[in-house]
Amino acid sequence: MQYNQVWTAVDKLAELQGLSPSGLAKKAGLDATTFNKSKRLRPDGKKRWPSLESINKIIEVSGISFDQFCHLADSSADDNFNYISCTIPFIKLSKLKNCVIDDNVLVTDDWKKIRFPDRNENIFALEVVSSKFEPIFPDGTILIISKNSEIRRNDRIIILYEDGNVDVKTFIRRTASTLEVTEVSNPKSELSVPIKNIKLINRIIWASQ
Repeated sequence: MQYNQVWTAVDKLAELQGLSPSGLAKKAGLDATTFNKSKRLRPDGKKRWPSLESINKIIEVSGISFDQFCHLADSSADDNFNYISCTIPFIKLSKLKNCVIDDNVLVTDDWKKIRFPDRNENIFALEVVSSKFEPIFPDGTILIISKNSEIRRNDRIIILYEDGNVDVKTFIRRTASTLEVTEVSNPKSELSVPIKNIKLINRIIWASQ
């Protein structure tokens, strides 16, 4: 890329993140003035390029590839938005019973797409279509699920049972033969679920309000 294209890509990436160039720099752990327009020329008038390290840092925190960063230099605002904006697999919770589990991964033709600011391939979305989990997760709540996150005490989880039923619980501990959980709306309702009855356990990392 040419000098002007590099700085154009930096400015467009900041805009797509809803930030100023200074805000993007701070998000990446850089000095807030790293991308200031006043620093794009040296005192003698010569062009100052951003360092490769700085570019790598803003690419990393923005969750894009280097190719996507390069794309920003030559395309329109609408094209940038469509190209960079992230989507993740989305499915209604009631559809999970139709899924096949292959190597600990959900396999189904019912996946749709939902926009979410993370390109991580290890997350997907579920929509609650029941009043069973109210008031914590009312009907219509979108849950963002992590397939591989470590599960810790008091994390909310989804459980897919061998019989096809799906549940949302709060994790307490796991023993050799059981999963100790509580109802999400009642932390005192501890119960044990036999591991042999469980097909899949994933952690809920975010829920719409």
